[in-house]
Amino acid sequence: MNEWRPDWNRRLARPPFKQRRFRNDLMERVENKLRVAEEKRDRKAWITAALTVTPILLLAAGGGIWFAQVEPSLPVPVQGVQDAGGESGETFRSTFKRRAGGDFEWWNSAENAAKQDSDRTIVTFVKALMQRELGVWGGPTPDIWNNPEVKQPLERYDVSSPWVYEVYVDTTIPVEEKNKEKTIYRLRLLLRDSVPLTYQEMIDVHVRSDNHKIGHIEQVETDEAGMSLEAYARENQGKEVLLKEEPALDLKITGSLRPNASMIYPIRVRYGGAERTFDDWDNVDNESYYPQVSMLQTGDGEEEVLAVILTRGYGTGVYESTVKLLRRDLTEVSAADPVLVASSKLTSTVTAEEGKRTFQYTLGGETRTFEYNEDDAGLWLDQPGLGSIIRYFFEGNTLYASVPVQVSPAEFPVTIRLKYKYDGAVFVVEDVTFEDDLH
Repeated sequence: MNEWRPDWNRRLARPPFKQRRFRNDLMERVENKLRVAEEKRDRKAWITAALTVTPILLLAAGGGIWFAQVEPSLPVPVQGVQDAGGESGETFRSTFKRRAGGDFEWWNSAENAAKQDSDRTIVTFVKALMQRELGVWGGPTPDIWNNPEVKQPLERYDVSSPWVYEVYVDTTIPVEEKNKEKTIYRLRLLLRDSVPLTYQEMIDVHVRSDNHKIGHIEQVETDEAGMSLEAYARENQGKEVLLKEEPALDLKITGSLRPNASMIYPIRVRYGGAERTFDDWDNVDNESYYPQVSMLQTGDGEEEVLAVILTRGYGTGVYESTVKLLRRDLTEVSAADPVLVASSKLTSTVTAEEGKRTFQYTLGGETRTFEYNEDDAGLWLDQPGLGSIIRYFFEGNTLYASVPVQVSPAEFPVTIRLKYKYDGAVFVVEDVTFEDDLH
């Protein structure tokens, strides 16, 4: 059993990890299935080899003299993208076609087995990746690494889940002609998770020209369609984005797409006859998470307040929204921090005995108890974790917030619901209760 690493909390908060992970028994089942599949593949490979080699030997025995007089044909390189130089300084041209790739059978084909130099390294790498034999966690590993540290960015692919089921050479990246030290392969990985969930990721694999070993690997950030964010940014940075428009309120909210292509800021609000740019407001670039708005009552005869909910981040086990409250003249109204209020109202106890871990939470006289097996998670929190997920929402003209209580990196057994009201100057929390379902 590997020790829990400090950065796993951060990694578990990113896709594709879900709130409930593989249990040990599920992992064992997957490993058993993979072992059986591997044994079948090995038997098939031996049979194929025997059926292939036997006729060749018979032909060689009967017609060796004739074959000796025929010059062997040279492989014709597939048109590829010109990349970094080879060992002798000549330009290296990858024989992979752009977008070429597929499942393990494709990469294990005879055509790919004949690849040479850096292309051969990529074939070996992808086969090890798909069989989870990268050696990050020990065990079998191909001799393709310039140094052991190169493998570390791949550690999440070297376990039971997620697993890579197809790989494509999205492109080979040209480098300056004077730089003949490496070839960079951008690989598009198709993955599955235990949910099941399918999705894409991209990595850049740098292969040295002097020894054809991998010298560097880095993750390429992509949008939800699998397009690299750097390419998306080049096409869209600085572009004005319409975030919300409500003609009935004479309201229009826009923002600027930033170079990292994942956030929109600053944000401009035109409300009635007033207009203002808020440099400290931001929102993720995803239409599903564009701002929500509502008019909040502030009391008899009082002016209504415009509430704008912005989403600043989201993912598995992570969601951060914030609320901005505006008067008619676009001056801001404050609201109580839901995490601080929830922390001050919640009391908790944790007990661990006989392979069980029990969490007990009390809020406003109501107590909720949750029991887990000790091995249900690799890490348990001794104190209630609050703040990984913060959701603001509206019910009618009332503002609410929900703050789930976290007991492990992936487990949120109960949520605290907070109701806001206006006290004449700011929005304060009027009521704090447990709820069962997230909004």
